[in-house]
Amino acid sequence: MDRVVGAHLVGGLKAPDAESAMRVAREILGEHLGAVTDGETGERDQWIGWQVAKLTSVPGIEIAGVKSTVAPDNPEYSSFPAIEVDPDVTELPDRLLGYADAAEASYAVFRRLRDEGALPSDLKFQVSVPTPYASVVAWVSERDQERFFPVYAAAMYREVEAIVGAIPASDLRIQWDVAVEVGVLKGAMAAAGELAAEDFIAGALDEAIAAASGVEVGLHLCYGDYKHRHFTVPADLSLCVDMANRHADSIDFVHMPADRETGTRPAYYEPLRGLQVENLALGVVDYEGSRERTEELIGAASTALDGTDRTFAVATECGMSRIDERGGDSPSLEHLLELHTLAAPVR
Repeated sequence: MDRVVGAHLVGGLKAPDAESAMRVAREILGEHLGAVTDGETGERDQWIGWQVAKLTSVPGIEIAGVKSTVAPDNPEYSSFPAIEVDPDVTELPDRLLGYADAAEASYAVFRRLRDEGALPSDLKFQVSVPTPYASVVAWVSERDQERFFPVYAAAMYREVEAIVGAIPASDLRIQWDVAVEVGVLKGAMAAAGELAAEDFIAGALDEAIAAASGVEVGLHLCYGDYKHRHFTVPADLSLCVDMANRHADSIDFVHMPADRETGTRPAYYEPLRGLQVENLALGVVDYEGSRERTEELIGAASTALDGTDRTFAVATECGMSRIDERGGDSPSLEHLLELHTLAAPVR
């Protein structure tokens, strides 16, 4: 497994708080880990779910029924709350969205653990944040999306700029979570007007990446993880490679999913031969906790990359904060982290 080096944490970890998340990740992954997340614990454990309460706390923004997606392969994605935004809402209060406050609070824990020797001095603190596109397209009614997108995006970029300003660049890694964009490009989700255009999606990602200027930044490309199921099953990684390459000059790493069924075929990973981003993480750690399936996924990716000098870190397909959604037979966080050690250490 010389091709497989290091472990990448996507974001969420099933832990009671940031300190517990960082401690368990370090204790199990040890020298395999180059960056640690705060686990996105508490109100953040449902990814963008907490943004509904944040937004509806603003006068002129309210829930008004439900909205339906196009025709996803997964019926779990068929309907979600619909938020309506009054035209008078042209700006959101600074730090309303909560991402800067959460990152700064967790970074203080990170620093304390590092000072105590519980974390190594060269370990980075990774902040994983959803793109503005995610919350606007997922939650806002289609009639308001085009008008509200720049309002929400400006607020989100201020959050990220605050994070970059508060945490030393030598300690920080920013990861933009890109899932709803993939859903729209695959026809599994609907976006209004220009928001549905490929060029708009690419331009919005350019703006997001620029907001994290001066620090290590990357993309987590995702086919959805609601109840640990994709909104549509990827046949291969061609779309992910195309999206990553469009931003290759401005990102430092990219994470891509490995579907536990289609990802067992080397052809699934063939598009990676054309990937222009140097640092790659693949979601080859099986969410159901099977060591055999994890090794099969790693083997298929390695076979597809024979004859190249491409290496990759191992990861799950998405975060690990909701691993108990599968029921009583769900693997523990500790077991999933242990599967990451199938890769070679990074130090």
